[in-house]
Amino acid sequence: MENASKALLMAASVLIALVIIGALILMFNNLTNYQSTKTVSNREAQVIEFNNQYETYNRKNVRGSELLSLLNRAADYNRRTSSASDGSKGDEGQDLLYEPITISFTINQSDITSFIYNDRAYLLTQNTWKVSGREDTFGKDMKSKIDDLEGNYTADSLAKMVKEISNILIEVNPRTTQAEKDAAMDVYNKCSINKTKINNFGDLKSKSFGNCTIEEAIRTYYEYVQFKRARFDCIEGSVKYNDGTGRITKMEFEFNGKFE
Repeated sequence: MENASKALLMAASVLIALVIIGALILMFNNLTNYQSTKTVSNREAQVIEFNNQYETYNRKNVRGSELLSLLNRAADYNRRTSSASDGSKGDEGQDLLYEPITISFTINQSDITSFIYNDRAYLLTQNTWKVSGREDTFGKDMKSKIDDLEGNYTADSLAKMVKEISNILIEVNPRTTQAEKDAAMDVYNKCSINKTKINNFGDLKSKSFGNCTIEEAIRTYYEYVQFKRARFDCIEGSVKYNDGTGRITKMEFEFNGKFE
């Protein structure tokens, strides 16, 4: 009888142990499933948050100034986070995991004249620009030139010159009078700061403050102002996503002929 009682107690102990182990296994599986679901949810939220930064530009009438920001954002992302064919690492030495994003914009040759004053482009020297790597060549080159101009003339003076560009850069021909040239020079001097004033109309083409002549400076800034005012449409069907990560990898824009 005593042995039977002991056997029952042992059986009960084993049963209780099995129940406890089963409960622990069930809890572990539930916790694992919860963590897995949470990880997937977090990853999906990160993808949505990332794509939202770019999908806000998936529309018509994107300003050129906004496009400049987008190009810079793409280059920064590619530099910090995206994979590279040469096996290089990110700015902080981290492995780069994601497919690079490509942003491009196009201005048809027939539309270039809307951005430039007369017949030469100083910034828009080609019809299509693209950021697909770690450098925003277009934005970097533009910023370098504009910073130089604003450092010599100030942004306020340049904006005034652009507004008066037709009165400053007058067409010169055999019938142009000295009075007309003097008037153009006076308009320029009213717009410029003291250190960039001139005493001769010919100085507009020959005198330099910085890396280019006065005329080139005004034309370049005019082109910059026009680009910021220009409107671009995200081309329908141009937005692409990575099949594995779900992240945006490509967007294309084209000038729609409008200015702000």
